[in-house]
Amino acid sequence: MSRNKVTFTHILKIIFLCGLVVMVNFGYITSFFVIFGRQMENVESGVNNYDAYVYLMPIISLSSFVLADFLQMARFFRKKNVDVVADSIKFSFIQTLITLSAKDLTEMRAFPRSVILLSFIILMIYIFMWQMICMAISRRVFETGSLVIIGSNVATMNEVKAKITPSLNSVDLDFSRLVRYSDKRAVRAVIRSNVEIFLCPDVPEDVKSDIILACAKYDTVVYVVPQFYEISLYKSRIIYLNDLMVMLMDRMGLTFEQRLFKRILDLFISILALVLASPILLISAILIKAEDGGPVFFKQTRLTINNKPYEIYKLRTMRVDAERITGAVISGKNDPRVTKIGRFLRRSKIDELPQFMNVLMGEMSVVGPRSERPEFVATFEKKIPGYSQRFAVKAGITGLAQVAGNYDTTAQDKLRYDLLYIKNYSILQDIKIIFLTVRAIFTPHLYNQSFEENRETVISTDSTVIRHEDAS
Repeated sequence: MSRNKVTFTHILKIIFLCGLVVMVNFGYITSFFVIFGRQMENVESGVNNYDAYVYLMPIISLSSFVLADFLQMARFFRKKNVDVVADSIKFSFIQTLITLSAKDLTEMRAFPRSVILLSFIILMIYIFMWQMICMAISRRVFETGSLVIIGSNVATMNEVKAKITPSLNSVDLDFSRLVRYSDKRAVRAVIRSNVEIFLCPDVPEDVKSDIILACAKYDTVVYVVPQFYEISLYKSRIIYLNDLMVMLMDRMGLTFEQRLFKRILDLFISILALVLASPILLISAILIKAEDGGPVFFKQTRLTINNKPYEIYKLRTMRVDAERITGAVISGKNDPRVTKIGRFLRRSKIDELPQFMNVLMGEMSVVGPRSERPEFVATFEKKIPGYSQRFAVKAGITGLAQVAGNYDTTAQDKLRYDLLYIKNYSILQDIKIIFLTVRAIFTPHLYNQSFEENRETVISTDSTVIRHEDAS
């Protein structure tokens, strides 16, 4: 296939970028009409506000085109709706700042700031709609892709298949078949065919490298589960030592300014959340107490940044003697230890609200890796390479692993998300995760496994559950 050949994908990208410029300008025009109606002239000064916008139109158009291309908004391949929302917010925010700057630099004072600020909201709506339209066109034109899973054995491949199948429909993929990496002829055949490939984590590094190089040669899409050292290299700086190119892997953790701004955001959100949630907490406390007469709050020792222990607070959702017989077992479907009111509190995430007190005291952050019990951390650090790196930041009430995974996602898979969150940290990412957490409250799917399955996991691993997160 010639890489220089103009395809429908290329044409759609140009149409999208040009249409986006139109949508941006239409957004500003809409803002003018919302605020001024048809009266564009300032009666007192005689200045036409609309003329100032027309003067800035070339700058607005060019900047929106370049910004959309820089943010890669025209890439619809395997794009999810949540990515469209994030792109719309990010683009509208940056474009609004550019317009405000251009207005001041060109001294176009007749261009009202009220119009620019209102256009931020209108732009988000228009850009979101335009992206969804183009994404719908893209999905209609291109057929659903076929996915081949390559791994070491059928059992492992079936396990991966079961894990990823629920998400395939959202990215327009259908499962095709399983192929052992040892069957070199079959692997070569699928690489050269019009399919996409998923590499299981158990594929040896040398074999994985060969397959990826072959996929690059034949323009075959390949999905790879990253190892922990590969996540550590994410966004690493490239430097040159004489003629040798090397990747500089920075220390895990946040810079001073990142910690400062994150703390300010934590204080603002925790104070706001505690004030707004106080009536809910009071009602929940009464219901918990009325059900079995036990304590309202659950307190447990957890670890946060630098493995520092602290006491986490949650609303109690289990019986008082929950672990006396079963020991520490992650909760699952039909868990007999969870009280009636506890089921509702867990489903609505209300039981997590007292943790905002931990955030206020500086022990936790709103967003970060979920905290763990010291006894489980000791086991995880022995069994999972790189697990200690998640303590480079404060523990969080919610995190990337929580919005991307499920309650009982394995500790290994959660660690991948935690390390990616740390390497890719930004205030915008925190805000995005907070919004995704709100959405997750209304998501019915919570558990992958039942309580009995999780209990068997504990028994089969020397009474230590590798999937454990919260037994409370």
